[in-house]
Amino acid sequence: MLATIVRSSLAAPRIVTALSLLVALLGTGALLGARLDVFPDFAPPHVLVQVEAPGLDATQVESLVTRPLEDVLGGAENVEAVRSTSSQGLAAIQVVFGRGSDPYLQRQVISERLGGGSALLPPGIGPPQLSPLSSSMEYLLHFGFTSDRLSPLELHDLVRWTLKPQILAVPGVAQAQIFGGESRERQLWVDPVKLNAAGVTLEELSEAARRATLISGGGYLETAVQRLVLRAQAPAESLSALGQAVVATPAGVPVRIGDIAQVRDGAAPRFGDAMIGGHPGILVETSTQYGANTLEVTRGLEHRLEILATQLAPRGVRYHPALLRPASFIESAIAKLRNSLLVGAALVVVLLLLTLRDWRGALISFGAIPVSLLATIWILGLGGLSLNTMSLGGLVVALGVVVDDAVIDVENITRRRRAAGASADMRSLLLEASLEVRRPVFYATAAVAVAFLPILMLSGLQGAFFRPLATAFLLAVGLSLLVAMSATPALCALLMQRHQPRAEPAWLGSCKRWQRSAITALEPRAVPVLIGVLLSGVAGLALLPVLGARLLPDFRENYLIAHASLRPGISLLETSRVGERIAARLAAIPGVKSVAEQIGRAENGQDPDAPNKSEFEIQLEPSGRTTTGQLEARVREVFEQFPNQLVEIYSVLAERIGETLSGNVAPYSVSVFGPDLDVDDEVAGEIAALLRKLPQSGTVRLQVPPRQPELEMQLRPERLSLYGLQAAEVLGALNAAYHGTAVAHLNQSDRSVPVVVRLAAAGATPDEIRDLRLRGRDGALVPLSSVATLEVVSARSLIAHEDGLRRQVVIATPTGADQAGFARRARAQIAAHVKLPPSVYLRYGGTAPAQAAAARELLWHAGAALVLIVLLLALAFGRSRHVLLVLAALPSTLIGGVLAVALTGATLSLGAMVGFVALFGIAARNTILLISHYEHLITIEGQPWGLATALRGAEERLTPVLLTALLTALALLPVALQSHQPGHEIEGPMAIVILGGLVSSTLVSLVFVPPLASRWLHRS
Repeated sequence: MLATIVRSSLAAPRIVTALSLLVALLGTGALLGARLDVFPDFAPPHVLVQVEAPGLDATQVESLVTRPLEDVLGGAENVEAVRSTSSQGLAAIQVVFGRGSDPYLQRQVISERLGGGSALLPPGIGPPQLSPLSSSMEYLLHFGFTSDRLSPLELHDLVRWTLKPQILAVPGVAQAQIFGGESRERQLWVDPVKLNAAGVTLEELSEAARRATLISGGGYLETAVQRLVLRAQAPAESLSALGQAVVATPAGVPVRIGDIAQVRDGAAPRFGDAMIGGHPGILVETSTQYGANTLEVTRGLEHRLEILATQLAPRGVRYHPALLRPASFIESAIAKLRNSLLVGAALVVVLLLLTLRDWRGALISFGAIPVSLLATIWILGLGGLSLNTMSLGGLVVALGVVVDDAVIDVENITRRRRAAGASADMRSLLLEASLEVRRPVFYATAAVAVAFLPILMLSGLQGAFFRPLATAFLLAVGLSLLVAMSATPALCALLMQRHQPRAEPAWLGSCKRWQRSAITALEPRAVPVLIGVLLSGVAGLALLPVLGARLLPDFRENYLIAHASLRPGISLLETSRVGERIAARLAAIPGVKSVAEQIGRAENGQDPDAPNKSEFEIQLEPSGRTTTGQLEARVREVFEQFPNQLVEIYSVLAERIGETLSGNVAPYSVSVFGPDLDVDDEVAGEIAALLRKLPQSGTVRLQVPPRQPELEMQLRPERLSLYGLQAAEVLGALNAAYHGTAVAHLNQSDRSVPVVVRLAAAGATPDEIRDLRLRGRDGALVPLSSVATLEVVSARSLIAHEDGLRRQVVIATPTGADQAGFARRARAQIAAHVKLPPSVYLRYGGTAPAQAAAARELLWHAGAALVLIVLLLALAFGRSRHVLLVLAALPSTLIGGVLAVALTGATLSLGAMVGFVALFGIAARNTILLISHYEHLITIEGQPWGLATALRGAEERLTPVLLTALLTALALLPVALQSHQPGHEIEGPMAIVILGGLVSSTLVSLVFVPPLASRWLHRS
């Protein structure tokens, strides 16, 4: 089949060339219109369910809301994990499905189950709400608004009712959450003294307000010629009308709402706030729809916001753009990688011209490279895959093989034309030269492809990350082989038909003379050479654990997210005051462009954060003198000046990856599962104390906050029965008094405003609560203290579950480069010193354990791939000596990559490990082609086996091997040199490993394998 493809290409070179150009054009179009993203969708399909439970504390939410819904949702098909948090007034349940699941189908399944689960909830709770379907990154654009002219209430009205609908109308925007400002309510602030004096209860007042604001349809009136809709206006739409509504008429004297309550428009109780540049404002957080193009959606949203900003400016509203903008990293990463590859391409062209000394050969060799890569991009686009740093990384790693395919044919044809002279039949020479390398190239390419199968088979987050890289690599390698069999011979037939090649450059002749001398000197010492080659491989393996390992590198984004936690129970106002001081000091750092802070949770927000928790979004603007890392260090110094809070600082990508792995953002976590929360806290505290003693442990804290003060009411059943009261009446009155009861909704223009009855308890004390009056059986007013006791107790503010079990989580942010090593040491310390009580068990999570799991998985799959490679080699050569020689040469290629990582200070991330896999493939390919050339000299050309033949074969393979190594190195050199720049965090370590490994693998292939082959390849 291989010969048929080559012959067909030589028979119709113009058609093949035209088809190649067409594919290149299609690839260019796919490249220009590709969906660009920073990473592939790495998060598994998941659904977030939220249920509002007004007035309930965390333990009540857990038992009444969370557990019933967990039971319903946990039995859904293909559920991988169910995580939940129960906090005051809110249950948040995340259902994570297996990778590869259809997200739309899974949402439908959850919706159906919630339909039945809603019936299990108590009255007044819910209904359950599903969060919008969003991309893995979720974050799209964060922006803010401040005003010196509008009040927080007016600013919130403007953003909520005017701007938010226009934001959600932008294609690709999934959600817009609002932090800060004040949400408008029509409030009935009840005076407890007047309420008691009038002899009415809160229930009676609430019912009066409900009747006064009742909205009911009036139907329609049909006449002979028209239909008139009957619209019944609410009798009390204005403040004054609502105040005139009658509550009761004791002794014939009407008691109106206005007599016992202040009727006004006011702000709802706040569970969160926002500060922009240290000033109160509104922060809007938007997320991307699933499958949307992040760059396109961001630009579309920014265009809409710029138009809105010009309309808001005359009203005294200032627009703060791009407080958090992940698209900036995408643009920077793609641009820098593109520029590096363009520089590399220019260097490749220069080297081809200098080496081949012929523009025709250089054009053919270089032209094959973009055709192969553009064809790959075209097919990736047909498959619906985005173009991201991982798929581009696959193309970068494939450069070594693509360049080799592009060079090997042209070099072999050029060499044979030099030897044959001008009188040779060009078509026969092209066919013979192409077929000579086809079979070994096919097997060598197959070996490289098999070497990448372990990456393709990775599971979990690491698989989601690196599978697109392996897919792009395998596609590029396969298409490169096809181009080498079709387009390259066709172009040679068109451009080199009447052209006689020049003599090779003098520097190549010098390299060959040095190679001949080295092989001649080493051949008598074959045994020491073999031992040295094997020992270098062992040394490389031994050095790997010393380098320090982590799953993914630090991403050099220009945005930082700092999670800050004050002591549980701290008020929203105090958190705002502390945040204002922190923001002022952060803004004083040269290079910090903007600081925004979100406190607590958003209006209808997804995160159940308490008022003591805040999140700072810090935009950095590095200059020529100051790097992102230096700015991050200064930011950390500012937070260290506030020792009364715990702070964790991450990049946006690191946060999302951490949440995907284990539900929290920390690189390392230990989950403690057990039925008793106090026991869980005790075990978690013991583990946290151990972790803090480890070197470079960073911040160590418990994720679920400890107990905080609460005022607990205990009803006395015997007293309830004495006064003829039901527990529900008492609890309802208490909820109305201190949480507020929404009794109706009024329509104001195009918006709906709730009518809320609330006790005027701005300065409420426990004594005032005890004096809350209830109406007993005989109509007498009964103080709450007569039927209940109240005392201050410590209680839970947040309860976390995973898979239906209570859990406490110890999280750590190791500061060293070797996060995998920290995870090993931590686990050993915990196993040695922590004795677990019955029914308590641990689970380790985060990026550090994921790195170890990925390494183990990669190792097992690599073992299976090695067996396949051995079978391929046996099929290619049919001799065990050939197979053993290839295998003996492979480990020694490690040493160059290991030394390169050590010398550059890089870490052994999963990207670097992919570089080692690519290196093994390149080394195997070089050795396979060398041994195949030896077989060609013996079996086809009839050369006797010995040192002379070994020298000749090595000399004839020097040019393509050396040229491939140099071209690959030049193509990757800009990427390696820019490894500290945004966008090169994964490709940079890959390039460093490959560059270092190219040195050792080229040296082994050209200098050390030939003397070993001379001694043992055909030994009698």
